[in-house]
Amino acid sequence: MNICILYYDGFCEFEVVISAIQFKDNYFTVALEDKVYISEEKQKFLPDRIIDQLNPEEVDLLIIPGGNPSYLYENLKLKEFIKQIDKKNKYIAGICAGTYLMASYGLLKNKRCTGGSSGVDITREDMSIFNDSIVVQEDVVMDGNMITATGQSFVEFAFELGKLMNVYENDEEAIVDYNWFKNIK
Repeated sequence: MNICILYYDGFCEFEVVISAIQFKDNYFTVALEDKVYISEEKQKFLPDRIIDQLNPEEVDLLIIPGGNPSYLYENLKLKEFIKQIDKKNKYIAGICAGTYLMASYGLLKNKRCTGGSSGVDITREDMSIFNDSIVVQEDVVMDGNMITATGQSFVEFAFELGKLMNVYENDEEAIVDYNWFKNIK
């Protein structure tokens, strides 16, 4: 399984760190350039690969963290790369504002989805990118090969992705890990 986490300047690291823990040695990071990326939390990250070095067919799941990806809405290289992953019917998962990037690329057209910190507020003027989407107020939503989540549900997001990619041998194993992260006794 090839799980890929996208880095960009200002990405929200905490929203994908549990996903990274879930996939351990089965994930890598990718970005547009081979440079240091500074997260929303002001931590520095160096990607494993750049998009030019990666065949979209090699990606089983692309994870797009939140943060502020609006400067990438018009990035044709990233858009084409992600669209190629979609054409292969591979999974694309976005959390918080990562879903905004997905919507801006047309990936959520006619799809059930969620996003933002605690849900997409379609009454906001800048949310017209969701006009063709079916926005629902749920923590994590899967519609076809698209997975979207609110930023506040980063633990649930990670576990849904883990189940999707068969990280767990059974539901009980997933529940034990989930309960540990949520401090449920």
